Amino acid sequence: MIYLTHYRTASTENVELLDDIVYPQKVNWFPDTYNRVKSGLVYVPHKLAEKVLDPELLAYLRENPVGKTAFILAGGNAHFAGLNQREYNSRLTYNYRFLPFTLTQVYAGRIAQSCGDMDMVTTDASACASSLKVMMDVVNLIDFYDYERVIVLTVEDGVSNAVLEFFGDAKAVLTQKQEDLGIKPSAFDSVNFGFRVGQGAALAVFESHSVAEEQSITPHDRLVGAYSASERSTNAIGQCEDGEGFIKAIEGAMHYGNVSPDEIKIVKTHGTGTASNNKAEKNALTQTLKAFVATSYKQKIGHTMGSSGLLETLLLLDDIKSGVVPAIENRTETDSVFLSESTTPPDGLIMSLAAGMGNIYSAAIFKGM
Repeated sequence: MIYLTHYRTASTENVELLDDIVYPQKVNWFPDTYNRVKSGLVYVPHKLAEKVLDPELLAYLRENPVGKTAFILAGGNAHFAGLNQREYNSRLTYNYRFLPFTLTQVYAGRIAQSCGDMDMVTTDASACASSLKVMMDVVNLIDFYDYERVIVLTVEDGVSNAVLEFFGDAKAVLTQKQEDLGIKPSAFDSVNFGFRVGQGAALAVFESHSVAEEQSITPHDRLVGAYSASERSTNAIGQCEDGEGFIKAIEGAMHYGNVSPDEIKIVKTHGTGTASNNKAEKNALTQTLKAFVATSYKQKIGHTMGSSGLLETLLLLDDIKSGVVPAIENRTETDSVFLSESTTPPDGLIMSLAAGMGNIYSAAIFKGM
């Protein structure tokens, strides 16, 4: 068995309009992460990661070594280096002074050192599915390669010139023009739709049953199974609206986790609120599962890109412990499945979904402890 033993999260409901960029839009962000960026000595993703790199937890990991240990940096859509290079100038514009220190694998190695001796350090760039995709890596490393501890850090600065312009070009993000017309971020709704971009990070420690037992750790939750898949597609940034990719990920996670459809009772959706994702994800869930309730967090904290899958899962696990599955914000229709109102958590397993550009879909199943 694989347990989630420690975690830290950083997300924000602070919303601010950025009006000096190509596509003016509201974002969920930590403005302090952009302090002094124009010096070239401050790297925004690193500042964001500091919000979850708890010194006490890092010290605990160093002082309590186990057997084989791995460190994974799930960095999402891009290498940090050069992400903000743009010809125009805004409050987000900055240049890196020392490029080698900003490369994802170099950064992963630096942070891994602060967690103790490592048997493997690696990175993942599976776009917006990144942090949930690596749950499959966690399962493989612990169940099949005799690793005892896997540490996952996920961070990506979605609030950057490059990301905001890309999603503006793709007409995927809510712009201020749309919000001025009364559109609010939501998912699975006929009136409101779309998302704001957000900043977020998470640090999670997964350990084997033997480690939890030997160190008398009370786990937060159990990772039951995980799977990632791709679908037949001719568009690397599109989705099959029949939900093929999600279906393959869901069925794979259930198969390798030895779980039946009727055991899944709570779903954290990818929930971007785009027309294609609404159709794909809803079709997949209604075809593969039975009685369940579904929620989404992007309307609350923004789309944190590569961090979103794991970060949102951890927020849901916290909410469930508090006795609630939150509603999908800004729903205009009554819906007891894709929740328009918050509800008491039903007994059963929890499934988390994510999708990423480049044709990747991920699912992970957790059991509350």
